[in-house]
Amino acid sequence: MRLVNYTAFKITLVFVMGILCSHYIGVSEPTIFKVLIASIFLLIVFWFRARLQLFQDILFGLFAYGVLFFLGAWLYQYHQPINHPSHYSFVQTDSTPLLKLKIKSQLKPDLYYNKYIASCKTFNEQAATGDFLVLVVKDSLSKRYQVDDLILVKTPIEAVPVVKNPYQFDYGAYLKQLGIYHQLKINSSEVLKQAKGSITLRGIAGSVRNRINTQLNTNGFSGNALILINALLLGQRQDLSPEIYADFAAAGAVHILAVSGLHVGIVMLFFQFLFKPVERLRYGKSVKVMLVVACLWGFALIAGLSPSVLRAVLMFSFLTYAMEATRETSTFNTMLASAFVLLVIDPNLVFHIGFQMSYLAVFAIIWINPLLQRYYSPKYYIDKKIWETITVTTAAQTGVAVLSIYYFNHFPGLFFITNLVILPFLGIVLGTGILLIIGSQFTRIPNLIVEAYTSLLEYKIDFIKWVAKQDNFYFDGLSLSITEVIVLYLVIVGFILMFQRTNHSRIVFFLVSVVILQTVYMYEVYRSSSQELVIFHKSRFSIIGIKNGTDLQVQTNLDSSKVFEERLLERYIIHSSIEKVSRDSVSNCFKFRDLRFLVIDSLGVYPTDAKGTDVVILRNSPKIHLERMLDSIQPGRIIADGSNYTSYVKRWRESCKKRKLPFHHTGTEGAVLFK
Repeated sequence: MRLVNYTAFKITLVFVMGILCSHYIGVSEPTIFKVLIASIFLLIVFWFRARLQLFQDILFGLFAYGVLFFLGAWLYQYHQPINHPSHYSFVQTDSTPLLKLKIKSQLKPDLYYNKYIASCKTFNEQAATGDFLVLVVKDSLSKRYQVDDLILVKTPIEAVPVVKNPYQFDYGAYLKQLGIYHQLKINSSEVLKQAKGSITLRGIAGSVRNRINTQLNTNGFSGNALILINALLLGQRQDLSPEIYADFAAAGAVHILAVSGLHVGIVMLFFQFLFKPVERLRYGKSVKVMLVVACLWGFALIAGLSPSVLRAVLMFSFLTYAMEATRETSTFNTMLASAFVLLVIDPNLVFHIGFQMSYLAVFAIIWINPLLQRYYSPKYYIDKKIWETITVTTAAQTGVAVLSIYYFNHFPGLFFITNLVILPFLGIVLGTGILLIIGSQFTRIPNLIVEAYTSLLEYKIDFIKWVAKQDNFYFDGLSLSITEVIVLYLVIVGFILMFQRTNHSRIVFFLVSVVILQTVYMYEVYRSSSQELVIFHKSRFSIIGIKNGTDLQVQTNLDSSKVFEERLLERYIIHSSIEKVSRDSVSNCFKFRDLRFLVIDSLGVYPTDAKGTDVVILRNSPKIHLERMLDSIQPGRIIADGSNYTSYVKRWRESCKKRKLPFHHTGTEGAVLFK
């Protein structure tokens, strides 16, 4: 497979480069639009010029790629809701706003809140657009809102949460990728009015799912069986327990729990098999393709029309056509065409983990799977199916393993065993599940079938639990930098090219990529040997980390048995390549490099001879006269960690503001890092 010969690949690559540059450079939408118009005009000029030339030069091609590049850059900025004049952020207000919201989707609730994504209809009685994350406090009066419900609330607007500690998942950045910049925290009593809004496709999907669940309950499905049916077929994971999710992750089967490319691919094969007899009719293949695609979009509707489902269904709608086209390059080009269409619709998808992993997996299967299969040709049906499962799984894992380690910091060593056992059953589970869902809407399902299907799902869970317990094959605590990810993919591509056909240029490419990988690895080792001090954010507690090479000293008032269970420390230890961790109580004063630190705790006692201290750390809400302390010590900076009362922090911030003294609160601005 010579990628550079595929026009679809080059078009998609240049378009994606435009999106990435627009995201990281941040040029305004009007400016990019002007450049795009100018580049289109020049493209037309060079097109007329090219028609008059006998021998073509590269100028027309360069401007064509330039138009694609600027089109990607402009579409990215255009699709950011905050760039639209109708966005609620452009409405001026000096008071608590009155908001009319429409529920778009339900999210998984936590211990304290029911969560929703809601679109803004009016802002202080002015028409407005934009989405909010809505957190409804759980209490005895709280109720679950349904998709398409309208609510009228008057409540302050808060910025989405910022990441508080190094290497934590940045939920705020994730929300911004979805076009959500603010959140609302409300009580049920703050909802002034509730009504049913106009019906949307998402609302219809929600109603269909509720009806399906009601009928499944009536037919005897319950417990883990019903939860798995909702996850595998209806795209709803809200009721999935953390224990089951953790087991699937450890077994390398977490992708099974989310309706995505794997499920849609199996559903596509199921409907292709179901409509196989249609091929005997006149124009049967075309009719079959239309029927399969229509069923895929019906499945997307039932599964909730989530971005991952829509992405997968669109991709496999293209692939359904490609598989019937029977041309060698059709599948690859069609996959790229679907990616291009998706990115035109929503350029933010390029930053979504699901989008990246879906297309990497499909690309790897298209490219690597045929190479593996040609080395062994099974004679028997069962042997053939086992070999196909192994090669497809290996190819897909080759495509996503590096990215999976980068995002999730683990690698399940028994993934091939899990998939070898689960994937054949998954086809049965999905196919039978679709028939049961359809059947439950018209008649009562016999108890024998319900019990058999429930047993199949329970067997699946038991097997996953068994695999998850094989700790020796679960590699946790892995870490890769983005540079290592890029270079590792270069090494993988070089190896496969050499494996595909060995020649001088491919050998050189592979060896050069290996040398680059070694260089990057040595740099990462050098970087991890540095020194740094981190004042972490932990509500009601103090955590100070002093890193010296691969050693980490943790000064904290946390119980010693809980220190190493802290998720924030675990992430830091993994990404900083820490090998040895020690715990100590928080020192009252210490020195890091050339900086002198003074820690004032709840006793409010500090030495009077500490004048010239560079950084004062306030913890456990000390009852001190801050002005007097500032006059006495004259520090260069004040830091308040997460163990302080919010009222104290506000008062300290005002005092420092008057003196123009830098003040940092970890609960607001996040952890502090000194290098």
